[in-house]
Amino acid sequence: MAVTAMWAIKGRLSQVIDYVMNPEKTTEEFLPDLIALHAVNGVVEYAADEVKTEKRSYVSCLNCTERNAAQQFLSTKRFWRKVEDKRVCYHGYQSFQEGEVTAEQAHALGVALAKELWGDRFEVVVATHCNTNHYHNHFVVNSVSFADGKKFYNSKADYRRMREVSDRLCREAGLSVVERPGGRKKSYSEWKAEQDGVPTQRSTIRADIDRAVASATTEQGFIRTMQEMGYQFKTRRADGERLKYPALKPPGAKGFFRFHRLGDGYDLDEIIDRVYENMRKRVPFPEAEQEAASRLRQEMWSHPTMKCKGLRALYFRYCYELHIIVKHPASVKRVSFLLREDVKKMERYIAQTRLLGREGIDTEQQLEVYQNGLEGKVEQLIQQRRALRNRLKAATRAGNGETVDGLKSQIAELSVQIKAARDEIGLCSEIKERSKQVERNLIDINNQIQEGEKTNESSRRCSRPGRENVLQWP
Repeated sequence: MAVTAMWAIKGRLSQVIDYVMNPEKTTEEFLPDLIALHAVNGVVEYAADEVKTEKRSYVSCLNCTERNAAQQFLSTKRFWRKVEDKRVCYHGYQSFQEGEVTAEQAHALGVALAKELWGDRFEVVVATHCNTNHYHNHFVVNSVSFADGKKFYNSKADYRRMREVSDRLCREAGLSVVERPGGRKKSYSEWKAEQDGVPTQRSTIRADIDRAVASATTEQGFIRTMQEMGYQFKTRRADGERLKYPALKPPGAKGFFRFHRLGDGYDLDEIIDRVYENMRKRVPFPEAEQEAASRLRQEMWSHPTMKCKGLRALYFRYCYELHIIVKHPASVKRVSFLLREDVKKMERYIAQTRLLGREGIDTEQQLEVYQNGLEGKVEQLIQQRRALRNRLKAATRAGNGETVDGLKSQIAELSVQIKAARDEIGLCSEIKERSKQVERNLIDINNQIQEGEKTNESSRRCSRPGRENVLQWP
């Protein structure tokens, strides 16, 4: 079974090709610790990355060469005087079900697909990535035809033909095919996030729906629980007539999401059916998660790091709360959409917290001084690298191999230092931009914790015998 997609790329052509041909993605000798290297600067580098394409054995080019693909793409544009076009190329993929094909089979199918669709008119780079549990092909197609100078527009008919040809090739190879692809078409970013296990807006909404369904036995109870989380519903028109496509809006989101586009089993009628199935089940209570979250918070306040102040204390507390939300989601009823987005970026916040702790930064002024120092350091390192590159050119012309190797090593070391400093500059900028929002999010969490404590205290005072019998209802 193969899933296909195609979209336009605007920007630098060489980045796209380098991304696709990244050797770290095109090799089956993949090392798990290289997953972090996926953030390649360009799409073409990604496609031919050796770690993804089995050390370039799974990179093929049609009507161009692997070494000079980007230059040949541009040469075609110059010949037909279409260099100024915003769309520099098109990037597509063909993904196979896990365990259904080998890397060699996947690549052969990708090359066959590219030849049939574009081989007679366009330059194409085909790369098979082997760095995930399922093999998938990447295609980079020039936006201008070398044969007639006409542009590739990627219409709905073009994509439909791509899917049809891919399905036919899969059938001929004895592979399964999605006969009736239904539902909402996922964007590449959403599909990639799901493949990498990264939460998306829709997956977050589905998780909240599942939580509400698990604790409700009536439609009103489900809606009330969702509203307590901050969701808004749109199910009827102004005249009271029921909408054909009911929708809901998460807290902090700009627009509504239709239920039927959240995925299988999340149409509103299907959700209500799941709710009524709970009539025969014991209603779960979140006390256990609330108690676990309370214990974690007590441990946090006893942590030595909490003796710090300012930005360090703010970010340490925030990372701790994000961790609690991930581990015990029922401990916080209303989680704003901005905070949910931050849960996805928890690793980034952890990196910012480590920076603040390591450098002892408590105030925005200290942060500004540290960032300015980094920027000055980067300028000095760039000047040193530029001087070494000039020496490298001279040594290369002189044919001094030993000197060339030494200079290359020094340049590589400086590049690593420059990248590390730039990464920290980025962390500093993010801290300055987000610290106020982090503070507001923590205030919201604190308010909910206090409300929960008051509710629990009231429940204990007003508790009456017989509750356990109620829980035993069928």
